[in-house]
Amino acid sequence: RANKSQIIWRCCRNDCAGRVRFDGTGYIKVTDHLHAPNPEETISVEFKSNISSGATISHDPPRRIIHQALLNFF
Repeated sequence: RANKSQIIWRCCRNDCAGRVRFDGTGYIKVTDHLHAPNPEETISVEFKSNISSGATISHDPPRRIIHQALLNFF
């Protein structure tokens, strides 16, 4: 969610009240998460991000991009 002066980020879980506000200069924590971090989900998001960034910067076939992401990850 954004307006002219700030951007508000919320947790992607519907049952969580975690919020962070960005005012253009820094991040300000508004409310804490109501749950513990899920390390498996964090790993999954990081892996998918590596594949996406590899796909945008190279002309390699998908198989090679995924293989390189796996090699870099482990």
